[in-house]
Amino acid sequence: MQIIRNFWITCLFVSMASSCQLTGNEDTKPNEQPATGNIDKVKLLQLVNNLRQQGCTCGTTAMPAVSAIAWHDLLEKAAKGHSQDMYDKKYFSHTSQDGRTMSQRITNAGYVWTFCGENIAQGYANETAVIEGWKNSEGHCKNIMKAEFKEMGVGKVGDYWTQVFGTR
Repeated sequence: MQIIRNFWITCLFVSMASSCQLTGNEDTKPNEQPATGNIDKVKLLQLVNNLRQQGCTCGTTAMPAVSAIAWHDLLEKAAKGHSQDMYDKKYFSHTSQDGRTMSQRITNAGYVWTFCGENIAQGYANETAVIEGWKNSEGHCKNIMKAEFKEMGVGKVGDYWTQVFGTR
């Protein structure tokens, strides 16, 4: 069963304090497809930047075009680590079973951020399918289109996908 969890977090660090906004929680279940373990970073970045440069409609919200996003290896590391953890422990959540949050995982990967966000999905076979799934989910789509995000990384283990966004 393929699932996209529509639950996103945007965090802003101001001095030593943080402020986070949590929104939504909706599952999307597209057609089942077999999963593989490798990703094509160039294709993922191209698919995301095509959406960002064209603009799109996320749910009922028209999102204007925004600047392209860059790949960052530390965000990929955080994303792959979360996908690996979900795969190994057979769960699907933005919060790790040991209580770690997306922002903690990104920090632990060594990425120093001011804004961060995360999309997760399960069951998609390839880059095109998972990006299309996220595009068709309002919260995920808004994460992809968020102008504040400047970099991203994606990790896939089994059929668990994590997309992490950040701005340094």
